[in-house]
Amino acid sequence: MPVTIILGFDAESTHIINQVFKKLKENKFTSYYQFVMPHITLTSYETIDLQVITERLTQLGNSFAPFTIQFSSFGYFPSEESVLFLSPKADIDLFDIRQKVLEVFEDFQAGNPFKSWVPHCSLALEVPLMKIGKAIAIVKEDIIMMKGAPFCVEAQSICTVEFTTDPLIIISTNEFKLKKTE
Repeated sequence: MPVTIILGFDAESTHIINQVFKKLKENKFTSYYQFVMPHITLTSYETIDLQVITERLTQLGNSFAPFTIQFSSFGYFPSEESVLFLSPKADIDLFDIRQKVLEVFEDFQAGNPFKSWVPHCSLALEVPLMKIGKAIAIVKEDIIMMKGAPFCVEAQSICTVEFTTDPLIIISTNEFKLKKTE
């Protein structure tokens, strides 16, 4: 079964992003249901041993301290059903943790569909292109105006999400706290 490895945020930031998602859904800008917490996807694998993941991500979590991510802009991937997202500032901590995940799971790399990476935190999926401007206005009002720019979150965990693809069903999630002490 496919497994995605994601970077999870602090509780307050997660709540803020979930509120924006809820507002976008209530206003019918998206029909997509948020299956997992707000996150940045680090990588994904078609098949991977969950026991191996648990052992390796526990060690990886112990080697990274929580760190701040600045979402300095937002945008969308244009299509008939666009993805609206927050875009993080290019940061060494973010790239380091992704690179370390790729190294730790190098033996599973053959099934990895993320050959190129556009780090982002999805806010809404399947937004009709004709509604994208109004959806962006909600993001601007609820995140940028209320929280200020840049909107900062704290990366606090690496998580796994095991799922089926047709239909999309979450099978399991596991969280590995970032807890390196100096």
